[in-house]
Amino acid sequence: MGDVIQKFNKLKNPESFIQVNTVKGFKYIDKAGEIVNKYHQKETAPLFSMNLNSLVIESPLQKIDELKITPQIIWMKFSEVDSLDMVIDLFNTESKSVMEILNVDIVNRIGWRNYFIHEFNNREDQKKYFKNLTKFKNGYLTIARFEIDTKKDFKINLMIQPVEKNDENKTPGVLFDVDIFRTGNLKSSEILSTLNKFKEYLKDQEEFLAIINSTFIKSE
Repeated sequence: MGDVIQKFNKLKNPESFIQVNTVKGFKYIDKAGEIVNKYHQKETAPLFSMNLNSLVIESPLQKIDELKITPQIIWMKFSEVDSLDMVIDLFNTESKSVMEILNVDIVNRIGWRNYFIHEFNNREDQKKYFKNLTKFKNGYLTIARFEIDTKKDFKINLMIQPVEKNDENKTPGVLFDVDIFRTGNLKSSEILSTLNKFKEYLKDQEEFLAIINSTFIKSE
């Protein structure tokens, strides 16, 4: 039986989220307004909410749905994902600017969460997939959680569950909710190289794609 997912781009990627956990980010309290000013469009301020605990900016740039900053994190949400490279480039550029404003150069966690979806031809195929994934005598799990040992300096939490597309046909599918992260005392200059390592792992036919394809293999 050949691989169901032969190339990474066969998986749909509707949403992506990146978060870095910052160390000594409490200049946020003094600098939040400067961050808002960075996203002014000519004379128009961005749509935002701000208090002592957090700053949330809606659609600060095209392709970035939301930017959230607190003394402990910098988080961004992306939709209409063209490519993982696009997400990396946007996050790297914008987080670097924000960290310069906050005078932050150390982070202790870099995390990247992606929703990947494979669509089925019909609901029966979806049902067969989940029955095969976790067998019971008279039933099957519809949500499965796994911890993946990458044997590298980062880890992955994977959740698998059924989804339904919001279209006329209510197209059934399976959602692979992938949280890949690295922890430790990390320089902010390591963010770009770390995200690129994550990307290469996700796209590798012998690594992440092999794990995904193994969930489609029929039990004897």
